[in-house]
Amino acid sequence: MTIADKNIIVILPPEFELYKAIDKNLQYMGFAQWLVLSPKFKHTFKTRVANFVFKHLLGRKEYKRKIVATYYSNTIARHLKSYQALSVDFMVVVRPDLLQDDALNEVARVARKKVAYQWDGLARFPRVFDVIARFDRFFVFDPNDITAYQSQYPNLLACTNFYFDFPMPHVQVNAREVMYAGAYQAGRVASLVKMVDQLQKYNYELNIQLIAGSNSHHFSHPQIKCITRCVSFLTYLESSLKAGMLLDIKACEHNGLSFRIFEAMRYGKKLITDNATVKRYDFYRPENIFVVENGSFEGLSQFLNTPYVPLPLDLVRKYSFTNWLMYALDIPPYQKTVNII
Repeated sequence: MTIADKNIIVILPPEFELYKAIDKNLQYMGFAQWLVLSPKFKHTFKTRVANFVFKHLLGRKEYKRKIVATYYSNTIARHLKSYQALSVDFMVVVRPDLLQDDALNEVARVARKKVAYQWDGLARFPRVFDVIARFDRFFVFDPNDITAYQSQYPNLLACTNFYFDFPMPHVQVNAREVMYAGAYQAGRVASLVKMVDQLQKYNYELNIQLIAGSNSHHFSHPQIKCITRCVSFLTYLESSLKAGMLLDIKACEHNGLSFRIFEAMRYGKKLITDNATVKRYDFYRPENIFVVENGSFEGLSQFLNTPYVPLPLDLVRKYSFTNWLMYALDIPPYQKTVNII
C-alpha cells in the first residue's frame, strides 16, 4: 500500500499550534489529500460576559473549560458531517477523550481506519477508558499503561513520541546555549531549577522559558524567564535547532518520553533529563544523554566535556513522524517504536 492516493484527517487539540507542524509533515510525506482539524475557541461578547458572571459572581471557575471543550468537539463533529460515509481512508485522533459522542460517532461514520493516540498517561484523564474500544488501534506512550491495561483492551498498542522530519532551515548553532521551554507545573519546577543552578557553574548561556499560569505568579528565578503567551511549536523547534543542548523535565503523571528527547536525537543535540526511563531505550547513549537520578549530578562535568556520538541513521529514522505514522496506520514497511530493552 502507498499513501500517494490516500487521504487522511488528523484531529488534535490546538495547544502550542502543534497542528502546523503536523500539517507540514503530512505534506512532506506525500498524501493525496490531508487535513488537520484543531479548532481553537475564541470568546464572543456573550461568552465573555457569561464567563465573568460564573467565575467572579458565582464562583464557578469551570465554566470556560466546559464551553471550550464543547466548542472543540462540536466544531469537529460539524466539519465531519460534510463527509460521506467511509470517504476518509485514515483518521488519527490525538487525545480522543476530548471528543464527545457526536464527534466520535462522526469519526466512526466517515473513516475506514480509526487510530487514536493518548499522549498523556491514561489515568490522568479517566474518560479515555470510555473511548478506547471505539478505535481500531489505540496507542499510548507510557509503557506502564500497556502493562496495566492491555489485557482489558486488546486494541491497546505501545509507541513513543516522535520528532518531525520535514526539512528545517539551516541555522547557526550556539554550542554554549542550553534551551528549555515548557508549561509551568509545580511538580516539575524543582527539578528544572536544580538543572539550571548546576549549569550556571559551567557558564552556559541559558535560554529557559516557562509558560506562566495562575499558579506560577509566586515563582521567580534569575535565569528562568516566565512568559504569558505560549510559544508556537514551530518557533520552539527553531529555537531548539539553534541551541547546543536541550533540557527535559519528566511529567509527574507518567513515564513516557517527551518530544524533547526525540528532537535532541534528530538535531544531534546533547540532552539532560530527569526521566530515567530513557536509559531503557535503544537510542540511549550516556555520551549524549545525561540522566539526573535521585537529584544527583555526579558525572555532569565529564558529560559536558564528552563529544556527542552520532547515532546510526536507520535508528534515528525509526523515531521520525513519518515512521511513527506508518506504524500507527499499519502501512509497511515501518519500524515499531516499541523498544524498551
